[in-house]
Amino acid sequence: MSDNDSPRAFVTGATGMIGSHLVRRLLDEGWRVRALVRPTSDTDLLREWGVECVEGDVTDPAGALTPHLEDVQYVFHCAALVSDWARLEDMVRVNVEGTRHLADAAIATGSLKRFVYLSSMVVFGMHPQHDLDETAPLILTSDNYNITKIRSEELVQQFIRERGLPAVILRPPYVYGPRDRQVLPRILSNIKAGRFKFLGAGRQPISLVYVGNLAQAMFLAATRPDAVGEVFLVTNGDVVTRERILEIICEETGYPMPTAHVPAWLVRMLCPILEGLHSLRRTQEPPLVNKARVKFMATPLTYSIDKARRVLGYEPEGGTEETLRRTLAWFREHRPSLLPDAS
Repeated sequence: MSDNDSPRAFVTGATGMIGSHLVRRLLDEGWRVRALVRPTSDTDLLREWGVECVEGDVTDPAGALTPHLEDVQYVFHCAALVSDWARLEDMVRVNVEGTRHLADAAIATGSLKRFVYLSSMVVFGMHPQHDLDETAPLILTSDNYNITKIRSEELVQQFIRERGLPAVILRPPYVYGPRDRQVLPRILSNIKAGRFKFLGAGRQPISLVYVGNLAQAMFLAATRPDAVGEVFLVTNGDVVTRERILEIICEETGYPMPTAHVPAWLVRMLCPILEGLHSLRRTQEPPLVNKARVKFMATPLTYSIDKARRVLGYEPEGGTEETLRRTLAWFREHRPSLLPDAS
């Protein structure tokens, strides 16, 4: 296949963890990649890989985005404002209106074959979730990220019905891997500072997804003919406990295993009080604990990937324990300041 015959992809959020792993997967498959980047983004890795970078933002109007999508057949929308405390209007502008602008621009090109939208398991709400699948209802909460991800999914579904957008929606749970800037750095920083405490016994089950597995699922969502119009849950295909996650982290880093536990019921009771005080004070920093953090630390969250296996042919390339150890090896090399021997 000549370079001119190679599929061309347009990726938002390409400088982030998920987007950069997706870009690497596409390049390895022989695709050409164009990335939407902001002027302040660190694009060194993308440019080293030969990615075409164009400056812009999903909050730009569709008319400004359309020229960037010229000759593009596949759009991967990974960019989002992910926060447990950002203002609703800011999250709507990026997550909802940004999706609208990009979908409008993609349709206007006339060359679009697939639009892959990255959503989140956050759409299922805050309650305990046991082996949920794609038929589970979406539940609105007071969490702004939840609200905007549900609105964005509804928007994509509307584009599918009314404008023929060839879209696929993927819902991952918490994502980790090399270049992670959120989940593992926060855990490692809290362990290093002696602040980590389990909520409850730490034995609540959770499904996670390694970023390489998610990149595989996104590629399949773009290339499998039966995927258009569908929603897929994507995990590592296994279940671990919070306690086991910490055991693996401590085995790989040399940190002592945290032993402090706080009653989950007590923290849940404090959440609305702390959230209310921070809201009244218009504090930009989130409270020490909020409902979103309690969900991550203590709520059962497990999901079925039977549909992704059946329709996409998705099969995780590694389970949680193997890929978590792989990720921590990357942190030892690239983020040594988070490890005990670097202090």
